[in-house]
Amino acid sequence: MVGGDPAGGSAELARLIDRCGEEVTADLQQYYGIDVADVLRADARLSPRRALVLLRQLPPESATFAALRGGSEFRGWGPDRYLMAQLVDSVRENTFAFISANSKRKPQAPEPVERPERYTERTRGKNSFRALATAFLGARRAKKGT
Repeated sequence: MVGGDPAGGSAELARLIDRCGEEVTADLQQYYGIDVADVLRADARLSPRRALVLLRQLPPESATFAALRGGSEFRGWGPDRYLMAQLVDSVRENTFAFISANSKRKPQAPEPVERPERYTERTRGKNSFRALATAFLGARRAKKGT
């Protein structure tokens, strides 16, 4: 870390704990065997700056990383899980292509493996514009029909 944290780590650590305190507590314990109280006590054995350094090195599948990415649905999703999901999708697509090429009836295309990004986009309003546009067009058609 070139130059370190301008605030010395205390302010940044406080913001992180405010945002996802349970996850920080769990990850410090799980990955480093450190109690978050070791940072918060007056006679702290761990400085806020060092705690931030450790937190920044958490793996992408950690609870803290998941909370910062959008929620618990991201927990456990590291590079290896994304690659595995892509591998399963590829096998399904190849199987679909093989069956399509060798049968008279076209089979149904395979669904991709559910990933957190797709889940959050779908549930957090990715299609809200579509719903608004559909409602708007429906209302417009109803006006023209009357």
